[in-house]
Amino acid sequence: MSSVKKEQVVDNYDLEPKQKFKIAGIDGTIFLAITAVLLVAVYMEILPVNFASGFIVSVVMGLLLMWVGNQIPVFSTFGGGPILCILIPALFLYWGWLPESMGALTDTFYNEIGFSDFAVTGIIVGSILSMDRKMLMKVGVRFFIPLLGAIFSGLLIGGLVGELIGFGFGQTIFYVVGPIMGGGMAAGAVPMAEIFASSSGDDAGAILAQIAPAVMVGNMICILAAGALNGLGKRKNRPKNFSGDGEILRLKEGEEKIDLKSDNSAFPFSLNSLSIGIIIATTIFVFGQIVAELIPGFHYYVWIILGAAALKIFNLLPEYIEKAAEDWYELITKAWVPAILVAISAGMIDFTSVIEIVTNPSYISLTVITVIVAVLAAGFIGLLVGFYFIESSIAAGIGMADMGGSGDVAVLSAAERMGLMPFLQISSRIGGAIMLIILSILAPFLM
Repeated sequence: MSSVKKEQVVDNYDLEPKQKFKIAGIDGTIFLAITAVLLVAVYMEILPVNFASGFIVSVVMGLLLMWVGNQIPVFSTFGGGPILCILIPALFLYWGWLPESMGALTDTFYNEIGFSDFAVTGIIVGSILSMDRKMLMKVGVRFFIPLLGAIFSGLLIGGLVGELIGFGFGQTIFYVVGPIMGGGMAAGAVPMAEIFASSSGDDAGAILAQIAPAVMVGNMICILAAGALNGLGKRKNRPKNFSGDGEILRLKEGEEKIDLKSDNSAFPFSLNSLSIGIIIATTIFVFGQIVAELIPGFHYYVWIILGAAALKIFNLLPEYIEKAAEDWYELITKAWVPAILVAISAGMIDFTSVIEIVTNPSYISLTVITVIVAVLAAGFIGLLVGFYFIESSIAAGIGMADMGGSGDVAVLSAAERMGLMPFLQISSRIGGAIMLIILSILAPFLM
C-alpha cells in the first residue's frame, strides 16, 4: 500500500460521477443494495445505539445524498451535494418519513460517542498543517490585510445594519456574519455552535439550527457574486487594476510570477502516514483539553487552532508529519464530511426553526449584505496592497464567505479562476480559524 500514489487511493473516495454508474467508488447497484439493507434496519428500528450503527448510517446516507446533489444540473454548481446532506435528513424527520430513532442514533453517535471531536479536530489540524509554508511566506502579511479587512468590515457593518433593522448587533454577529465567514459547516459552524453554547448555556444543537441556514444561503450568494465579478472582469472598458484575469498580484516590470504549487511527491500516501495523521491530530486535541482546563474562558477548539498554528508558523514539525496530517484531513473531507453533515442534520437540526429563520426578511437581507461587504472590503483593500480588485474580492472576500471546500470549488468555477484555489484555502482555513477565535472572545460579552 505504501507504494500506491495518493491520487490512486483518493479515487476510492471520489464523489464525482464516473462514466460507469458508481457512487463513492462503489458500483451503483451494490451501493443501492447497501442503502436498502440499512434503510430496512432503520425503519425496523433494530439498530443498536453505538458507534458502528451511527457511523454506517451517516456515511452511506451522506455519500448517497452527496452523489445525488452533484448530479442535478445548476443545483450542483451551488453546492448541491453538501446542501442535500444538511437539508434532507432533517426535512424527512420533520415530515415523518424517517423514524425518530434515527435522529436519536445520529445525535448519540455524533455528540455523546464523540465522532464530532474526532473528525472536526482532524479537519482543523490537517487544514492548518497542510498549508504550503513557502507560499505563505511568499505572500507574507500582504494577503492577510484584505482578509482581515473583510472579517472586521463584515462584523462591524453587518452588526450595525442588524442593529438598525431591529435584528440586534450581537445577534447579527453570532448568527449571521460569523457563520457565513467561519470557514464552512464542519470546521466552522459546528465548533462555533459549541463555543456559543459554552458561553450562553443554550443547547449547541439549537444554536446550530439557527446558524446553519446562514452558511448555506451565504454559499449560494457567493457563487452568484463570483459569476457576476467574472462577467464584469470581461468588459472591455473595465477600470485599471480591476481584473488580473486570474492573477491576484500586480507585478512590476521584470518581477517573477509566484508559483503557488508545492511538491509533496516525496511523501506519498500510505497507511502509516494516515496513522501518524490520526495520532498528531488527536494529540493536539488532548493539548487543547489540557490548556482549556488550565486557562478557562476559551473553548478547547480555540487552543487546538492556536496549537496547530504555532506548530506551523514556527516550523516545529518535520514535513512528513505535516503531510500525514494532510492525508488524514483529506480522508475526512472526502469520505466523512457527508456523514458529518447527515449526523448534524438528523441529530441536531430542528427543521421548524430553520423554516422560521429563512422566512425572516431581515435574516436574508443581512446574509446578502454580509457577502457584499466582504467582497467590497477585500477588493478595495486589496487594491491598496498591490492586488487586482476582482481577484482580491474572490480570494479574501468570497473565500471567507463560502462553504469551505465545496464552496471554494463552486465559486472558482463560476469565476473561471481555479488558479486562486491556494488563496481561498487560506481564507477558509486560517481565516475561518481567526473568526472562531474572534467570536470566542466576543461571546462572553455580547451573548
